[in-house]
Amino acid sequence: MSRRITRPALVVAFGLVAGWLTGCGSDDDTVGFGAEAAWSRPTPTGAATGVLYLTVTSDRSDALVGVDVPTDVAGRAELHTTMAADGGHEHHHGGDTATTVEPAEPAEPAMTMAPVESFPIAAGGTLLFEAGGNHVMLLDLPDPLTSGETYTATLRFESGRTLDVDVVVAENAPD
Repeated sequence: MSRRITRPALVVAFGLVAGWLTGCGSDDDTVGFGAEAAWSRPTPTGAATGVLYLTVTSDRSDALVGVDVPTDVAGRAELHTTMAADGGHEHHHGGDTATTVEPAEPAEPAMTMAPVESFPIAAGGTLLFEAGGNHVMLLDLPDPLTSGETYTATLRFESGRTLDVDVVVAENAPD
């Protein structure tokens, strides 16, 4: 007994396969999703930490939840933010008398860094990692980061998407 596949069955099968292939291999999934200007500062010999700066764009609401780097670059990477220490308030401790001293210029608040679990990013939004703000801390450096070298960092998002980013080590941000 031989089976014969009808033309309508072939059309349906072709449509299903084409739809599946389009969903798996479409560039539409990455339109507006990317990173640019990724760089790390060089570190001195013996430094245990480094930093990664970049700009991330997303075509949909998501959150950056982690960054992976090769173990020959850093033991681990953490998402960090920078904020005013103690809410930017200065505390003065003294004796029984109070002395008011007017500074020549207003003092800038002391800043501190803190790890964060994630950075949300709105659909069509941009997430900026820069000195004095959000950044990726590279911890447990096995060797110094040297100007001119490059490495690949993998950004991990809450949605399950990942993005490989080429990072250059340089004194200043790329143009």
